Amino acid sequence: MRVNSSTKPPEYQVIGPTLRIHWNYEDVPETEDTPAGWSCDEAAVPKTASRHQIIEAIIATKYPTPGAELAVINNGGQEYDDYQAFRAMAKSLADGWIND
Repeated sequence: MRVNSSTKPPEYQVIGPTLRIHWNYEDVPETEDTPAGWSCDEAAVPKTASRHQIIEAIIATKYPTPGAELAVINNGGQEYDDYQAFRAMAKSLADGWIND
């Protein structure tokens, strides 16, 4: 899910029982209609989530159903390469939380 904030959210943010993981930050300039701020992708899991659960939650932000994920895998080519890069990033974010 894409979220917007007036301040840059931390990579890992615990709010109550929920861990919110942020990545893919974008500095949003001020316009006539909107104030300046930040936009980023976010996955939310219980703060006690396992590495596997964190990875699944991050992947689900881009591939929300098993069918969507399998289609990309089966399509191959650049879509598959992009999927593998996203998966590696999800594992890195999960490891960053688990190993901290």
